Amino acid sequence: MMSSVPRRSRAQIVVSDFHLGEGRRNWDGSLNILEDFTLDQRFVEFLDHYFQSYDEVELVLAGNFFEMLRSKAVPDYPDILFETYALDQIRVSMSGHRAIMDALNRFMERPGNRLVYLMGEADWGVMWPKVQNEIRNRISERMEFYPNDYFRDGIYIQHGHQYDAMYAMNYAEPFRKIEGINVLKLPWGAFFYANFIQPLRRIRPQFYRVRPMRNYLMWAFLFETRFFLKILRQFFKMIFMASSRRLYPGNSLRDVFKIFSQPADSEALERYAELLLSADTTQKVIFGHSHLANYRQFRNAKEYFNCGTWTRNLSLDMRSFGSFHKLTYVLVEFKGEAQEPHARLMEWHGKHEVIEDYI
Repeated sequence: MMSSVPRRSRAQIVVSDFHLGEGRRNWDGSLNILEDFTLDQRFVEFLDHYFQSYDEVELVLAGNFFEMLRSKAVPDYPDILFETYALDQIRVSMSGHRAIMDALNRFMERPGNRLVYLMGEADWGVMWPKVQNEIRNRISERMEFYPNDYFRDGIYIQHGHQYDAMYAMNYAEPFRKIEGINVLKLPWGAFFYANFIQPLRRIRPQFYRVRPMRNYLMWAFLFETRFFLKILRQFFKMIFMASSRRLYPGNSLRDVFKIFSQPADSEALERYAELLLSADTTQKVIFGHSHLANYRQFRNAKEYFNCGTWTRNLSLDMRSFGSFHKLTYVLVEFKGEAQEPHARLMEWHGKHEVIEDYI
């Protein structure tokens, strides 16, 4: 005899690349032009909506939820992450985005909800156990942290940076000692970010948001020659610093250009997803990292999703050309007696915002 008790509804939500920094405003009230995430209240509404829509919700933060490569640790090593600095950075970020932390805390008050945290290249500092405890103390003791990937119900989730030569991590040996102090082994991209991207972002805040970068360099060469020359000057300055510091794997000119020749663009991530989907147990693959939302269906109805980002984007890829700010995510619903997962790439609209910051 079948039970008359209705099955509880369950969903999994996957978001990626929020890059929460110090907050939208500096301590003196001025605009923080290096803050990427500006939609705190929209995300609060998003969480409240799904909290009310399902009995059980698993929220997966699929990498780069916090931004920990933007600020300088110490003058001599602006791209090295000490434990004490990582702790300070995460405290500042959580304070700067208090509304989001409060919403996550409310979300986890329901016993059936889960919160899974995957790490990307920008929030690699969450590898420190003390940083994880700091986040748990603010949000929930039930938070689960995974350094690389997460697999459940035939769904494989990974940030995607491991397929990018510039940002791939050494998970086997994540720490090293400098002058007797443990630090995280950051990827070469951390040096690139601190000594190339950051100086240029102070001139053009939107510089980092352009995807793919190689297309923008061609544009700058043709139409923004003065800024293109600044890009070249900063690039060669960075190369000189890298060759003299020897803090990162691959600091010769040959190694550097090899790294730059192997970016993980949207098409590359699709290929890696197809390889992962060749496993019988894997039905769906979800990545982030590229900042461009994507969906593709392969043979046997196997699917690949890219969450995209909730930060502003300027795409020079013909498949997603233009400036946009799409709040994309992956929604997985579990329906029917067998609780089979049905996944969709979604866009959150929420309440209409009459005004917002232009930058």
